[in-house]
Amino acid sequence: MLTPGTKLPEVDLFDFQDKAVHLISFFVQSYLWSGIGIKRDQVSAKNTAIWRNFVLFGVLAGIILESLQQFIPFRSFELMDMIVNVLGAGIGVLIYLKWPSVKYILE
Repeated sequence: MLTPGTKLPEVDLFDFQDKAVHLISFFVQSYLWSGIGIKRDQVSAKNTAIWRNFVLFGVLAGIILESLQQFIPFRSFELMDMIVNVLGAGIGVLIYLKWPSVKYILE
């Protein structure tokens, strides 16, 4: 997301493709990072560590990365991208709470 805009390939498959990429990227990021430091028996919507990870790696990352784009050549800040980042992260943490098993490969 912080690569200069001229280095990105031009692919135009459908309308709102950019938003779909943001949503999927932050969904995957949030899903994978929400359970950092959480043991299988600690997965619960009441676990504050999961929500802390979500805020750090989902919400704040989405806001900060989008905000930094205004300083990157040929990139720009878009409020809708920021909103979609946070939405994707929110979906990621909710799916993690439902199906966290992928996180326990290293246990």
